[in-house]
Amino acid sequence: MHLQNPDWDIGLVFFTRSLYDLMENQVNKWLKYFSDGKLEYEKCNSKLKVFHAWGTDEKNGLYRKIRKAHNFKPEPHNYPNYSPPEQLAKVVIQLLEAREIKPMFDAILIDEGNDLVVRDELKYQGKQPIYWLAWQALRPVNPEKPQQKRLIWAYDEAQTLHSLKIPTAKELFGEELSDLVKGMDKGAISKSIIMKQCFRTPHSILTAAHAIGMGLFRPDGMLSGYTNKKDWQNIGYQVEGSFNNGQTITLSRPSENSPNPIPHIWKKPVLEFNIYKTREAELTVLAEKIKYNLEQDRLNPSRNILVIILGSSREEAMALQQEVGEFLIEQNINIYIPSASNINDLERNDRNRNQFWHEEGITISLIHRAKGNEADMVYIIGVDKIAKNESNINLRNALFVALTRARGWAVLSGIGDYPMYQEIRQVIDIAESGKPFTFTYKRSPQWNLNDR
Repeated sequence: MHLQNPDWDIGLVFFTRSLYDLMENQVNKWLKYFSDGKLEYEKCNSKLKVFHAWGTDEKNGLYRKIRKAHNFKPEPHNYPNYSPPEQLAKVVIQLLEAREIKPMFDAILIDEGNDLVVRDELKYQGKQPIYWLAWQALRPVNPEKPQQKRLIWAYDEAQTLHSLKIPTAKELFGEELSDLVKGMDKGAISKSIIMKQCFRTPHSILTAAHAIGMGLFRPDGMLSGYTNKKDWQNIGYQVEGSFNNGQTITLSRPSENSPNPIPHIWKKPVLEFNIYKTREAELTVLAEKIKYNLEQDRLNPSRNILVIILGSSREEAMALQQEVGEFLIEQNINIYIPSASNINDLERNDRNRNQFWHEEGITISLIHRAKGNEADMVYIIGVDKIAKNESNINLRNALFVALTRARGWAVLSGIGDYPMYQEIRQVIDIAESGKPFTFTYKRSPQWNLNDR
């Protein structure tokens, strides 16, 4: 888009600040590729911007750029009980109420669109405020057709960690624009595209992530997910059976929908689950495996290996992150905590809030920071934190997000003894065997992804 229309003002927007490095590197990579090496991404280029949705005093973001262009200073705000997207929505509403937004962009592309959706109480005139701000800030493609604008958003409803709300065009833009994503654009291009294929995560890890995250094999029945064949087919599965209480369902995922080559090359399991009696035992094995990765597998500490910490609360996860960091440092393994000043720095000063990786250390991250990032080898520590409260949809979803960070291999581990462990082992055994998932549909899930 930028190469063909260099005079357009384009914004590429995302929500997770730790993705700055990844997003800018990807834009640079593909600019160079499609220009035969003639162009690179320049942060100072006023026409193509890679934006965090919010922005800070030091770095521009979509909201900050629009706010400054409209000479608007928000009232002091403090929303300690609000999630980050909700906090952003509150200040966006202030701006929308105070100013008539003038068009500033020719195209806005939103990644992680699932993270920019807030609950109904925070809507602006029946619309999702962050999406409506982006819509208002766009120039129409044709002045005679003001509803034709270049707003492109991508979302994965299973990747959201802040809300279980699933956006539709009506949810985003109100009743008058409810048909916005229906039909075709010029050139017979569908306005709404559903991706069946997953290139990043190996087949067995992805299918296990779906089964565990949704609770397909829970004794009490699934917690979340799809309950019709069409939606399962849309995400790459084939379905046998009907979603009626007491009926048997069989789900299979054709290999062409998970073309990651690692399982075919490796010929051994790419997904492990290990249980230990103590945290020290769990971390001792973690250190041994990481040393083997570094010394024998010749993996780089940065971007090849990622340790993700689970927890039933942020405070609990942070405490475990501290424990893991201290243990690995004692084992002479350099670690990096996202946003820290340097490797082996366990102080939470948030001096580099956009930084997720450090070239000399292995990143140890909480799930919210890890979302959107990826690594070849992913270690997921503290599964017991989820197993203690296995019926919590958000916690299971966090485990799904953690597993799908893996490009090659994933190792789950926890301590103690919980009923959920048997479920996890059952799922992994089936996933690694390549057999379909066959389970009994017992009741409607608490979170039905059909409700879109």
